[in-house]
Amino acid sequence: MAQYMLLLRGGEFKQYSPEEMQKIVERYFAWGNKLRAEGRHRGGDELKDGGRILSVKNGKVVDGPFTETKEVVGGYYLFEAKDYDEAAAISKECPHLTYGGSIEIREINPH
Repeated sequence: MAQYMLLLRGGEFKQYSPEEMQKIVERYFAWGNKLRAEGRHRGGDELKDGGRILSVKNGKVVDGPFTETKEVVGGYYLFEAKDYDEAAAISKECPHLTYGGSIEIREINPH
């Protein structure tokens, strides 16, 4: 089976109360646990705020350009699927889509 990484981008969460956010987090954990129960899960976590994009400009390493909030990668999942179509079908169940986020699906190229 191939491995796929889901990059979770954006999402609207500021309007939720702490109690509602707890329930939202539980939905993400439940989805990850479903992948574990199916033997597919290979990794995944939320990413902390404040990351940087490094690039080389005029021979110097510089921060930026900074991405807009809607494009920020906030987390990832790594799982196995037989092909891209199955990975896309599995990804559609991720709660992130419910909260205005988008998901980038990338197949891992093992070396």
